Amino acid sequence: MKGDIPLFDLSNPQPDPTALGVRVGPGSQVEEQALTYLTMPKEMDTFDIPMLPEHHEISRFPLLDKLLDELQNALDLRAQVEVLAAETGFIALDVLEPEACGLLYQTLGDGEVAIVINADDNNEKIRVQETSLAGVWWLQKVAADDSVISQWIEVGAIPTDVELRTRKSDFNFDQLNENLPADILNAGPVIYELLDKAKEHYRSPRSQAHVINLSLLPFPPEDHVFLYERLGHGKVSVLSRGYGNCRITSTEVPGIWRVQYFNSTDQLILDTFEVIAVPQVACAAIEDIEDSAQRLREIHEALK
Repeated sequence: MKGDIPLFDLSNPQPDPTALGVRVGPGSQVEEQALTYLTMPKEMDTFDIPMLPEHHEISRFPLLDKLLDELQNALDLRAQVEVLAAETGFIALDVLEPEACGLLYQTLGDGEVAIVINADDNNEKIRVQETSLAGVWWLQKVAADDSVISQWIEVGAIPTDVELRTRKSDFNFDQLNENLPADILNAGPVIYELLDKAKEHYRSPRSQAHVINLSLLPFPPEDHVFLYERLGHGKVSVLSRGYGNCRITSTEVPGIWRVQYFNSTDQLILDTFEVIAVPQVACAAIEDIEDSAQRLREIHEALK
């Protein structure tokens, strides 16, 4: 297979505000900053057409051709609905020989979104790489030593484990409102609003995200530290790349996500919290699924 997935470093940040992306950005009120110089823009990430295997390579593995048909059916099925369902299509890959699996990975290519889902005991994790076909996700369950235990493909807006690992039963939202420190500026009202909306979402899931934009508020480092310590770091980390990066991190509170946008020089330009099952920026839209269904049909035809 062409390397490990995901291709990005999505390890958990340490309990340090700088690891959460706490840096001077729009709305921050910090004095006596050190002089910094503008970094030159980096190369923009763009879509690259996968280098397809040769026909004779694919023809050696009849099961691979059957699997591509199964993937096409899953895409076509989801392209026919107006709203993507929470469930995804599941295609097992453990039945493929390693060489066939590598050819499939080469055929599908790499997309813009990578995800790491950590287990509760941290002994296992799930690595996710979106393929060049939006809405087609390659997943690997790996052990503590990074050896692959199992791998599969899911077709849908987002892999099911992304939301499942953020759910908690009988979560006590009120305990996080207690004992607010006196040295915070705006973090108090922000956490009250987040917890109130998260509690509503917990009872009746939201279809649209409730967003709090920290970039529009005076938000000193003490406030960032408080929010990070009070909300915690969850099990899911997402990186969506393009012209700059969008980094998405679940918190330990069900339904609350930290969503941060960085420009091509890795400067934080938008810092938000979202209350939703999964932030939309990480998900494939129905239009993406339709486009992927057509593109896979063209790829499969080119391989024949």
